[in-house]
Amino acid sequence: MTNSNLDLPHPDYLSIAIRTYADHRQQKPFSAPPYISSKYSLIFDCETTTDETQSLRFGAFQIRENGELIEQGVFYDDQTLDGNELELLKTYAATYGVAHLPVDVFVENYLYKFGYDLGAAIVGFNLPFDLSRLAKDWGIARRSMKGGFTFPLSDDKRRPNIAIKHLSSRMSLMRFVGPFVQSTGRGMRRRKALVPFERGTFIDVRTLAAALLSKSFSLGKLSEHLQVEHQKLETDEHGGPLTEDYIRYAVQDVQTTWECFVALRKKYDELKLSTPIHKIMSEASLGKAYLSQMGIKPWRQCQPDFPPELIGKIFSTYYGGRSEVHIRRKIQRVMYCDFLSMYPTVCTKMGLWKFVIAEGMTWRDGTDEIQQLIDGINVDDFRNPETWKRLTAIVRLKPEANLFPVRAEYVEGAGTSIGLNHLSSERPLYFTLADCVASKLLTGKTPQIEEAIIFEAGPPQVGLQPVEIGGQADCLVDPYNDDFYKKLIELRQTIKARMKRASSVEAWQLDAAQLALKIAANATSYGIFVEINVRDELKNKEVTCYGPEGSFTAKTRKTEQPGRYFHPLLATLITGAARLLLALVEYKVKDAGLDWALCDTDSMAIARPEGMEEAEFIRKAKTICTWFDDLNPYQGGGPLLKIEDDNYSLDDPKSLAELYCLAVSSKRYVLFNTVDGKPVIRKVSAHGLGHLLEPYNEKNPAKNLAKPKVDLKEARLWHHDLWYQIIIAELEGHGAQIDLTWHAALKKPAMSQYRASSPDLLAWFKSCNAGKKYRDAVKPFNFLLTQIAGSDVLKSSVKAVAPYDKDHDRAIQKAFDRITGMKINRRDLQSFAQALMQYHIHPEAKFHGGDFVDQGPTSCRHVHAIGIQHIGKEADRLEERW
Repeated sequence: MTNSNLDLPHPDYLSIAIRTYADHRQQKPFSAPPYISSKYSLIFDCETTTDETQSLRFGAFQIRENGELIEQGVFYDDQTLDGNELELLKTYAATYGVAHLPVDVFVENYLYKFGYDLGAAIVGFNLPFDLSRLAKDWGIARRSMKGGFTFPLSDDKRRPNIAIKHLSSRMSLMRFVGPFVQSTGRGMRRRKALVPFERGTFIDVRTLAAALLSKSFSLGKLSEHLQVEHQKLETDEHGGPLTEDYIRYAVQDVQTTWECFVALRKKYDELKLSTPIHKIMSEASLGKAYLSQMGIKPWRQCQPDFPPELIGKIFSTYYGGRSEVHIRRKIQRVMYCDFLSMYPTVCTKMGLWKFVIAEGMTWRDGTDEIQQLIDGINVDDFRNPETWKRLTAIVRLKPEANLFPVRAEYVEGAGTSIGLNHLSSERPLYFTLADCVASKLLTGKTPQIEEAIIFEAGPPQVGLQPVEIGGQADCLVDPYNDDFYKKLIELRQTIKARMKRASSVEAWQLDAAQLALKIAANATSYGIFVEINVRDELKNKEVTCYGPEGSFTAKTRKTEQPGRYFHPLLATLITGAARLLLALVEYKVKDAGLDWALCDTDSMAIARPEGMEEAEFIRKAKTICTWFDDLNPYQGGGPLLKIEDDNYSLDDPKSLAELYCLAVSSKRYVLFNTVDGKPVIRKVSAHGLGHLLEPYNEKNPAKNLAKPKVDLKEARLWHHDLWYQIIIAELEGHGAQIDLTWHAALKKPAMSQYRASSPDLLAWFKSCNAGKKYRDAVKPFNFLLTQIAGSDVLKSSVKAVAPYDKDHDRAIQKAFDRITGMKINRRDLQSFAQALMQYHIHPEAKFHGGDFVDQGPTSCRHVHAIGIQHIGKEADRLEERW
């Protein structure tokens, strides 16, 4: 199984990458003005042209006072609508008794009067896009909004711009940049009696829904989910001549947006949190709100003098989740299993809640103690809860072919990735104790420790308060007497059990409650502790960076600001323990004579070896899962390593079906059954496909392929069909060559859609926009299209882009090279079929046996570190990469 006499492959001499902590305590964080609630709300929506400019045609709005509608109307751009359309809009307004006004009047009399002067809540769905339609131009935002846009909306210089900074596909920061006039009189300024500035609040219903419901929605899907009275209407008139039906469609969009906001606000009010709703921008925001409600002060506030040198050592041990393919491009009979609430579970097992509520933490040398622990530790020790509580340590050592997570560019040009590989280094490195234990268990070789630092939580903070999670009285958590993570998971399990016996109406309410518990548990058990926000500076800034070997200075224009609840020790301990849990599964799998096909953060596909009987495989796999029952920290016990629903028959959910896996590389895999020799897909990965626009959908499906039998969740129909072809090719014995002719749409040029969400991205269209007025140009937050140059020569030299057009054939005619501005011919662009030609043989570069043509087991590399590259936040800026 495992032994200390490792048969190691020839070493790969590589530079490895280590996370570094950049100290910014000398910088003053942005301080938002005091929040003052307003009784007014402004809700609006814009309708635009469908050409590359996506310019404003007309829009609709409502003004509400304490929720009651006091005024509504339509506004328009008279340079976009023709005379007949303007007359139709005027007639509609007169018929229904609503306001009718030019966009400039709407901006001054409603957006500024209510949103700025009176501090109204400005509500919309996808607000960044709509606000940019009202603008007269754009500029580059500064200070805390650097990296974003600033928009002048008025010719009146006394009126402030609106600044918008894109953070992710789900959220953006939005605010008025500040007044241009002094709002506090001279006498009051002498007495320091400043008049608070009411900036208003921006509430993007799309963002709020994603935060509260943990899922992205269109307005139509959201109105269905929330069951609001006025559902979003359907229309095919976008871009066509203005009609009364289309105006009615736009007006109802505003009403639907308001009703969705009201429904979401009700859900938020039920949580009984004091954080203003406009600050809830993600699941992490909810997690912070719960901690704030309990009165928990952030660690950096409690312990501001914590040595940055020690933070650097801690941060260098951070590697995130483990995602690997162990059997590549070969169909395997598997049992797919995952852990119950992985991150909350390891938080509970290590007792990390006491660190969250502590005034600070202490540290001490534990070198001898930790070496003794590692020398004698075995798998069964982890049945003892006390073993987990001893894992709050980091260690320094010189790796000698020990099995550790290694971050490196394994193959030139393949990019940096993390793999569990044998590592040797003449320079000492830091790792979590959990990673050292995992190495010992999987190799049988005991790491030799040079230094171990044990961390212990200080006394709890004073004045903490209980909180009702999800607003449920029976979900009360006392931070002093309850382990927050343990209590949340137990409450969720109780509610899910009640759902099975509840009526449909009660089940819907209980489902909302369990979702709130899930979000609270996940949002407070990892992400907020590793939150780092990249900030664009006006000029190069000198920062002090701390790594495993000390400090150094560097100059950069992108600095990193730790989030409010940043706590690197918790972040690295949590992910290290999660990797240890997967290592325990791997150990038990090998010990039972089984194999595994893939693992992904909290899951593993246990594989049946060739020649093993089905019954024996099921018995052994179930035994492995049952072994983890004793590790379950929650009241009531039960499975901790769960056999997923995908393993059971679609016809009989209580009966196991033969589940197969075909894995290509990390996160790129499919699970399926076979019926009459044909695959029935159960779970499909969209990894590596999400950037491409769908070539077809359910409205024009492939004629000769069966429809999916399960909910594809985030995947699309064409993702399902691609994987179907990959499976078929493998079943027929030509896995390297798949049929890419199953749908005529695959002959079209492949395109990716993104938003011009930053000045850098919009700069791609500088030549296209040259000499054009704002109305006629490609604007911030417009959809844009990118394509792939067809030949290898062109791929390296041509960067093909096109302005967005609803008619993609027309958009292709406008494609140009964003570097040179030269027009690109359609024949020089890759088709979908060409873009997908190597998807199914994508390499797993971090392991041996993972090259394009390789099939079967992969194996660990032996990395000999010849240097260390110090890195910061690995931001996932997919739009810019594409």
